[in-house]
Amino acid sequence: MIVAVLLVGSLARLAPLLLRRVRAHRLGRPPGPAEGARYFDAVAGELRRGAALRQALAIPAPHTRLARLALTGQPIELVAVEVQTMFALDDELATAGIRLASRSGAPTGLLFSRLAERLRFAEQLERDRKALTAQARLSAAVIGLLPAAPGVIMLASGGSGRLLEPGPSRSVALFGLALQLLGLMVIAGLLRAER
Repeated sequence: MIVAVLLVGSLARLAPLLLRRVRAHRLGRPPGPAEGARYFDAVAGELRRGAALRQALAIPAPHTRLARLALTGQPIELVAVEVQTMFALDDELATAGIRLASRSGAPTGLLFSRLAERLRFAEQLERDRKALTAQARLSAAVIGLLPAAPGVIMLASGGSGRLLEPGPSRSVALFGLALQLLGLMVIAGLLRAER
């Protein structure tokens, strides 16, 4: 019975995660940090080859709203905001860099190379965070299913009747189960806070 409760609880916990992943895959996601880093590297390369800022911003992303805004002479603020929106950047460092490059007229290839490095670093941090979160989830699953082995052994050996009788065996088993549930709740709280 305890095993069945643990299995149902595990399935109930995993079902929303699986549904979220299916929905995210179906809807498609905006380009992530890796695409943003490649874009900024390409912009830096175009600037080093002598392209004007607007051309350098448009060439790596042809047939996009960003290219249209950059090449039709729209205000550079709109172009900068479109870069931030297109690559779902969390901060306004890229937009500030584009505005600075536009106003100063100085060679800014290094600026865009640094933005690309920053995005690659952010992507590495995100991968590390996901790996650590996955390890915590696996630990929670192992800890949650660990009591099932002794329960199966007791059922197979016919010793499960001792747990139903009043006495120290039942008290110890209930106390252990309570500690197990408390541990699972703590791990679940930590994982929820991580999101």
